[in-house]
Amino acid sequence: MEEQTPVEAPSVEETATQPVEILTSEGKFNESWRESLPEELGNHSIWSKYDNPVDLVKGAINAQSLAGRKAEEFWASEDANDVSKRNELMGIGSSVDDYEIAYEAPEGIEVDEDRINDFKQFAYENGLSKEAAQALVNWELEKVGQSIGDEDRAYEQSLQEAESELRSEWKGDQYEYNLAKVANSLDYLGMGDFKEDPVIANNPEFVKAWFEKVVPLLDNDKIIEQRNLDNAHTIEDQLIELESKMYSHENTNDLTYQQLTKQYGELLSKKSELQGSNY
Repeated sequence: MEEQTPVEAPSVEETATQPVEILTSEGKFNESWRESLPEELGNHSIWSKYDNPVDLVKGAINAQSLAGRKAEEFWASEDANDVSKRNELMGIGSSVDDYEIAYEAPEGIEVDEDRINDFKQFAYENGLSKEAAQALVNWELEKVGQSIGDEDRAYEQSLQEAESELRSEWKGDQYEYNLAKVANSLDYLGMGDFKEDPVIANNPEFVKAWFEKVVPLLDNDKIIEQRNLDNAHTIEDQLIELESKMYSHENTNDLTYQQLTKQYGELLSKKSELQGSNY
């Protein structure tokens, strides 16, 4: 009889590395497999509810469906607490006062606070988020600034084109002299505002026609000189009044004082122009 070699039992390490069947022959989760999972998973209460893969999958699908319905109910709810929570999540103000609009107006534009307040009311009533409301104000101010810049550039271009056309006909000092005649005659006839009207003042055809047809009817300089003298006296009165206001103003650094000094400088310049046109 041959001597049989004894078979050694597998070591503990070898046993531990052998894969554990997930399911039993009955199709349920193997207890040994569940125990081999990390503790927080293996001891979870879900295994007491689902002991096989089919029930586990059905439960997961049902939980996902319930979560979707709960979310839909939350977003459609009219309950005050739900509405408050939704507004908080979306950044929507709970009152008009929650909308704090910061802005920096483009140069030359003054923002109307009443319009800002009206927009806050609009943002609140229409459920705009505070971030969206601020973005809309920024966008609007940016567009206004661009529009003003475009208008300024177009105006400057029209001035240059008008001057270029007139200078092509009125050479040298003739340009300044003829233009002064037109300006003085407009002032004399009480139509000085037209000098600031781009449709008229920047229209070379109008300026030339006025110089050729209207200026000669005023018998040259005498009447216009008298008008300038009268205007100069009026400006002198205004300068005296401004000087009084500036002298009595306490704060020389505030906006009001700066506006007074600006007006004073403009009047001095105008007075100088009128006096210079009389020589």
